[in-house]
Amino acid sequence: MELKNKRIVITGAGSGIGKETVLQVLKHEGVKILACDLNEKNILEHPSVIPYKCDVSKKENLDKLLKDADKKLGGIDIFYANAGFAYYEVIENADWDRIDRIYSTNVFSPLYTLISLNHTRKEPFLFVVTASAMSHLALPGYAQYSSTKAAVRSFIDAYRFELKPGNRVMVVYPIATRTKFFDSAGKKVPVPFPSQTAETVAKKVVKGILSDSKEVYPSFLFRFIQVLDRFLFFILPVYQKIEASKLDSLKK
Repeated sequence: MELKNKRIVITGAGSGIGKETVLQVLKHEGVKILACDLNEKNILEHPSVIPYKCDVSKKENLDKLLKDADKKLGGIDIFYANAGFAYYEVIENADWDRIDRIYSTNVFSPLYTLISLNHTRKEPFLFVVTASAMSHLALPGYAQYSSTKAAVRSFIDAYRFELKPGNRVMVVYPIATRTKFFDSAGKKVPVPFPSQTAETVAKKVVKGILSDSKEVYPSFLFRFIQVLDRFLFFILPVYQKIEASKLDSLKK
């Protein structure tokens, strides 16, 4: 897929991977971007970028976003569901509202958007969603976050076969990305090793779009470890124990 003259919606566009993706996409001629974020003041100022305030955890907001995208862009060629957040925590009690909050943003929102697009769009579209390396490897401290990303990955794996002709999905699996993401996850949150920059991820996202990729793994090291673990099956469990030792500090 070429990016020239494409109409693109990006959520979580005010910071991190979303903001860097906006910058990378703007390198292509004629693009129009509806950049969505909880705080539209964080969105890049550019003639081709339309700032849009939106809490994607609410069904009514997503319905309005899709309608407004048609009005402001004239349609949607690419929808990048990037908005999401994490908790870094020792789960001390059952908190329904806390679970509902992270699932509404990280799971319900992309699933609902993709299903809506698939059943309402007459023109073909590409749906891009940020999952996480943690959808393959759940880490201690990120139990709820890891589960949301695993849910997205599992849904996409099956729902691909229900997409109408011409509609496509691309899933992005970043490793720990050095952004404000970890600052919002909790106090004194350790950034897991290895890590990468948001710019690196954004460049790989754009490259994946241009090459019609189904999956994008911005970290070669993570993919290599995944393959290696098939033969040396103790690698990933050892890594989980190392991360668990970091979590122990929260218990003290």
